[in-house]
Amino acid sequence: MLLAFLVPAAEKGLLGTLGINLWVLGTQVVIFATTFLLLSRILFGRALGHLRQREEEIRKAHEAIQRDRAEVERMTQEYKAQLAKVDKEGYDKTQEILKEAMAAAQAAVAKAQADAKAEVERAAAEVAREKRESMAQLRAEVTRLAMGVAEKAMDTTLDPAVHGAAVQKFIQERS
Repeated sequence: MLLAFLVPAAEKGLLGTLGINLWVLGTQVVIFATTFLLLSRILFGRALGHLRQREEEIRKAHEAIQRDRAEVERMTQEYKAQLAKVDKEGYDKTQEILKEAMAAAQAAVAKAQADAKAEVERAAAEVAREKRESMAQLRAEVTRLAMGVAEKAMDTTLDPAVHGAAVQKFIQERS
């Protein structure tokens, strides 16, 4: 019985033995090819178009990122340059203030020295004036004492207006 089943298949050939119908196979190949062509034109074309569009968007985004990075780098360099400029200006301003402070200190010292010198000169003038006054008082006292001694020695009264001038002249010649 088994052989009876195989005999009709042998008459159909190898395709018949495998159970393949040529009409069905041809129809399936035509349907597959048509479906593949339609899908490749309609669906795959759109998908590839979307993929290409997405690749272009990614490329543009990458270029934009590169431009932004370059801009950030440029701005960073500008910021660093600005900071360096501000630092230099701050240093220069500090040096200027320091010079002004040193000049003010020197001016204050010079003024203090001038004031001290003026005070010394004023004090020296005061001492000289007091010395002159003391010398004048001393001469007057010496004159009075000399006249007193002379009166006692001569046992006579001397007039300070007349004899005092002579005594003062004598004292001034000796001093």
